[in-house]
Amino acid sequence: MTEVGGETVDKRDIAILRAMEGLSRAFEWVPEDKLLERLPMDYAELAARLEKLDNLGVIEYRYIDMYQTYAAKMKEKAYDTLALWDMKKHDVYERLGTVIGEGKEATILNAKDPDDEFIVIKLHRYHAPEFRRIKKTLAYAAVKVRGEELQVEDHRLDVPRAKAQVEMKVLQIFSSKGFPVPDPRSINRHAVAMDMIEGNAPGIPAPLLAKVKVKNPEDALETILEDYKEMVLEGHYVHGDLSEHNILVTPDGELYYVDWPQAVPVEHPSAPKLCYRDIKNIIEHFKRKYRINVPDPKEVYNEIADDLQSLMEEKKEEYEEHKEAAEKTLERFEESVERVEGKREKREAGRRKVEESGVS
Repeated sequence: MTEVGGETVDKRDIAILRAMEGLSRAFEWVPEDKLLERLPMDYAELAARLEKLDNLGVIEYRYIDMYQTYAAKMKEKAYDTLALWDMKKHDVYERLGTVIGEGKEATILNAKDPDDEFIVIKLHRYHAPEFRRIKKTLAYAAVKVRGEELQVEDHRLDVPRAKAQVEMKVLQIFSSKGFPVPDPRSINRHAVAMDMIEGNAPGIPAPLLAKVKVKNPEDALETILEDYKEMVLEGHYVHGDLSEHNILVTPDGELYYVDWPQAVPVEHPSAPKLCYRDIKNIIEHFKRKYRINVPDPKEVYNEIADDLQSLMEEKKEEYEEHKEAAEKTLERFEESVERVEGKREKREAGRRKVEESGVS
């Protein structure tokens, strides 16, 4: 069993969610009769469990005029529940802890693994501004990951799952090469489990570079720039959003690089621009916070510019191989996003109309 909102969800609840997940590509609202066709339970049990899941905020369950029957729709928490259930089933974690970070792009939980060690589970989210910023590179990176690992072209990838796949792949590559990133543990749907880089208290991550004052800023900046250049040239990925907000500083002063869902393969045309921006962001942080002499970002970037260009030429065929599938994926991404945002705008317009009418 697993717990949602203080109440346990069991195998039969999970069976309903799995059936809904399978049917959700054909139905936004899954009719009860379609679920009964797939599940070994009678109507009374199905209805009772759907009401329970609705009360827990996992699904929406109500009468749908179009179908002339009751139907259910999965919410974000439904996918969280399935991912966490499967991770526990496969011994990724033993006990789930608490939320240690939450934003529009992700929710981060701590947990204990079977060896009683703390780990991090990151649940990726869809966030419209972020998606608009990274949609082209995310589509390409996601297709590349699926092409390498699954040998399939799936143009129906959803945004949170794509982000998780990209982050997992990058962590696997960098961890195997000995770069300072959290070691990845597992991936399930939109969730990525990884080692926790702990701070001073058990179960609490090390603080962000933005939140601490390092003792030797010149040395820290040099270390970050050297690490970053090596990761690009040897790991073949550009972070794409590197800043003081995704570098952890341990109590011993070690630096770890996190948050890789928007990472870009070096062969992508956007890689040089994003690489330069990453370098510039870090240099400007140290200049602004510590008032020290810093190198010119252009000069630092130029130290690897030729090698990066050579890598892009070497991987040109690889880029062309995935480009067409990435364009199709991007089309599907945008179609899906338009539907989501259109529904959200309708809901917000409805709420505004109610508020303006003075009805509560």
